[in-house]
Amino acid sequence: MKYLETNEAMPAKVGSYKGYKYYIIPSLFGALNGYAELPKSWKDGDEDELTVHGGITFKGYVRDGASKVKVIGFDTLHAFDDQETWDLKSVEKECKYMIDEMIEVWYKHRPLRANTETALKTADELRKLLRKQGLSFDELGNLNKK
Repeated sequence: MKYLETNEAMPAKVGSYKGYKYYIIPSLFGALNGYAELPKSWKDGDEDELTVHGGITFKGYVRDGASKVKVIGFDTLHAFDDQETWDLKSVEKECKYMIDEMIEVWYKHRPLRANTETALKTADELRKLLRKQGLSFDELGNLNKK
């Protein structure tokens, strides 16, 4: 799916889940649409694996203050949709489900990168803790040899 323009409409709700923002924006027809911020290294086409309500029907940007955020989204205006069922709470729940799926797909396609990033973050945290104790990695290794 190609990137579309920017949705400039005012969100009914902006939230955050597992480190990603989501937006609920009413359509011109009053139905609520859900959008989720994409990971920075998202690979185009990965959204085809998501099973969010009605499929991904939007890939583009939403306005968040002065900046634009790259998102994917779904709508609730399909022929089989009951608008009374798709209230703010249910669209929010579907946004969170979409984020869960996005994370799963992202990790499935990038396990080595994800593991490397996790290892680097862990090493950095360990380095900070050692520094507070006045030690380095080498000194820690020498302590273990004694």
